[in-house]
Amino acid sequence: MPKPRVAIADVDMPNAFATGRSPKKAVVCATTGLMRRLDEPEIEAVLAHEISHVAHRDVAIMTIASTLGVVAGLTTRMMLYAGLFGGFGGRGGGGRGNQGGQQLGPHRARGHGGLDRGVRDQLPAHPALSRYRELAADRSGALLIGRPSVLAAALIKVTGEMSRIPTRDLRRAEAFNAFFFTPRADPGQGRHLPLDTLLHHPTLERRLAQLSELEAQLGQTS
Repeated sequence: MPKPRVAIADVDMPNAFATGRSPKKAVVCATTGLMRRLDEPEIEAVLAHEISHVAHRDVAIMTIASTLGVVAGLTTRMMLYAGLFGGFGGRGGGGRGNQGGQQLGPHRARGHGGLDRGVRDQLPAHPALSRYRELAADRSGALLIGRPSVLAAALIKVTGEMSRIPTRDLRRAEAFNAFFFTPRADPGQGRHLPLDTLLHHPTLERRLAQLSELEAQLGQTS
């Protein structure tokens, strides 16, 4: 894999993220807030997590998944509205044609309501994929540095420091929550959070549990 470009954002919020549709176009960015608060091994662990996203082409995968979800939603809405306004070959004119259209209307609406619910039921697949990719990046990053406990320590420290960032600054960065190493606050802490934060990142407890298991496995093989 080619070495990604490295960027530093002059922001006090301690975090990092990766972007770019392919490893050749990738950029790994860390904030000055992260670099001030973590020691060198912990920074290395965070960057290993982000480099794993690059190696797995997660940005491109999540972009495609998001696009498919939007297209599916728009298609469903178009079909629903077309059905409600007679866009599916309903016969115009009076008499029996109109009566037939009126009789089919409720069935048509129920049919498209079921289709709409069916697509909505598929939407959680995108956040579930995001959570899986985050856990995969944790695992790969921990294996890359050979010390899962260091990545766990970085997770704990960054999550705690994020809770101390002013709300105004957090809101400015809210659009990047899905890409951050750690979101604005951890879903497992019971705070009132935006829905995208709850959906796109595993809980801190889940991430730490995986790293603990990995640390034990590496200890047994060494």
